[in-house]
Amino acid sequence: MKNIMYSVTIQKLLQLIGIGVLVGFILGLIAFTSQSSFVMVITILLSVIILLLAAMFAELYHIREAINKQREEEKENPHL
Repeated sequence: MKNIMYSVTIQKLLQLIGIGVLVGFILGLIAFTSQSSFVMVITILLSVIILLLAAMFAELYHIREAINKQREEEKENPHL
């Protein structure tokens, strides 16, 4: 059996999509009691999209923090 290695980004995306599907499914089940199955599908999709957007924002924030830290270090030690 071949060992498949995914990048960290792919692993994060798969985990986030899984969490989004789970949360959306739970919310969809709550909504399903009074509405149609269409509401359940829309709830799952919206949950995944919102979760991925939040994760993207968090990653961009961490990248910005790392860049700011690197710039501060370059200002303090310009010869390095």
